[in-house]
Amino acid sequence: MFHPTPWHFWLVVVVAFVWHLIGVIDYTATQFDLDFWMSMATDRQEGFIETMPDWIDGAWAIAVWGGLLGVILMALRVGFAPLILAISFIAMLALTLWLLFFATPPLVSVSGATALAVIVCSVIVTMLLWLYARAMHKEGVIA
Repeated sequence: MFHPTPWHFWLVVVVAFVWHLIGVIDYTATQFDLDFWMSMATDRQEGFIETMPDWIDGAWAIAVWGGLLGVILMALRVGFAPLILAISFIAMLALTLWLLFFATPPLVSVSGATALAVIVCSVIVTMLLWLYARAMHKEGVIA
């Protein structure tokens, strides 16, 4: 049995769905080297993406697709939605740490401060969404 849904639940679900959908579009268009998307990248950025290790590519996939799945499960009020969102957060954190500290060259030198802001914001949003879903699960909104 579900507890009453707070006014902010559906707002968070819709915003999180759009957020993760953008991430899925970015990942998918990059993986398939779609012209409409990749035309926005410089040759250096394309080279950076092409040389990322497979495990980082996998972390990126888990972060975006797991996030989208977690939000859908949250909307359906499935009890393990917070777990899926936690996995998405961990994958996003691993991706971000590699991009900022272990990639050669680091993301900032390839894409600049805007990319740094986007990736750090992504980690924060993913973490906050996981914590929100966990709180909604504890309150019984997500069963």
